[in-house]
Amino acid sequence: MIKPLLTRLAAGLALVGGLLLLGAIALSLTSMVGRRLWAAPITGDMELLQMTMAVAVACFLPLCEINDRHIRVDIVATVLPAGVNRALLVISHLVLACVSALLLWRTALMTQDSFLFNAQSVQLGLPEWAFQVAMLPGLALMSVCALYQSVHHLIREDAPALIEEEGL
Repeated sequence: MIKPLLTRLAAGLALVGGLLLLGAIALSLTSMVGRRLWAAPITGDMELLQMTMAVAVACFLPLCEINDRHIRVDIVATVLPAGVNRALLVISHLVLACVSALLLWRTALMTQDSFLFNAQSVQLGLPEWAFQVAMLPGLALMSVCALYQSVHHLIREDAPALIEEEGL
């Protein structure tokens, strides 16, 4: 019941991230062509790319977490008992939930400061808070997804079988 909702929300955010990525690619391509052909790059293209990519990455993270597809080093896990592997999964997802909640909190504070002090990007003078606030939904959803995964691996008996299933 909860997982399908989280999966849909994460997929929706990933689609937004994909659109942002496509826009960043188009911006970069346009700037490179303009630079090579007419010696006229897009002003502030790197600034826009950096801010857009930060938002896109934040949008992709929840889908990665709800599908349990983060990079794992399972060299040690293959020799450990299933109960230990399960405990390691629970702990790792719980730590990710805490770290992403911390990132959410600190990014929200940074957003508030950027808004209050009218922080702007160097070249284009864009308000920094707009890009920072766009990162918040991804960080929040990643925290919720990681918490869900932690509880899921704690409750489900077949969670350690994932390692054998995937051939890791």
